[in-house]
Amino acid sequence: MRVTAMLTYRWMWRTVAGGLLLLAVILAVLILPAAIWMILASLAVPFGLMLAIGTDNSRSRRRHVVTVTVVGFLVAAGEVALIRLLGFGALAMFGVLLATSPPALRLYGVRVHDRKMPDATVGTRQLCRQWLDSYDELHQAPTAKARLRVVMARQRCLDELERRDPDGLQAWLFSSASAGSDPRRYLTDSN
Repeated sequence: MRVTAMLTYRWMWRTVAGGLLLLAVILAVLILPAAIWMILASLAVPFGLMLAIGTDNSRSRRRHVVTVTVVGFLVAAGEVALIRLLGFGALAMFGVLLATSPPALRLYGVRVHDRKMPDATVGTRQLCRQWLDSYDELHQAPTAKARLRVVMARQRCLDELERRDPDGLQAWLFSSASAGSDPRRYLTDSN
């Protein structure tokens, strides 16, 4: 399941990033003068040569170097065009794309996986208890990875509470609920 979810995430990220790159390159073709294209090309060639230096001169390595160089060139051209059009907000957009890329997620140690919902046999009262206990666990978690696990468990609790009683959960949230408050009195199924 985890492998399937990560492959799905990778496919979705590549689709979104590829679509944005295509739009940015089309924009670059339309608005960038030839001088900027020449400057970017003069930067891409040494970059590609730098990547090519190494002991492994296999065909797959050469193909990888060419792919990285061409994609880097197109990304740079697209980013310059977006900066001209959108200002420095384009850099933030580029940063978000990089930060959410599959390699970045691996670097952070985040695993994208299919979320398991809490057991349907668990009563709403017990689910609310898990919610309250997880608040304390969150503050006691020693690492960012442990905090992320607790946050994801809390999200699963909220998802299950919403599935069971969407109106009750909304009433609790609109009552200025805090992250450590008990939603039980707003829920109809408080067994």
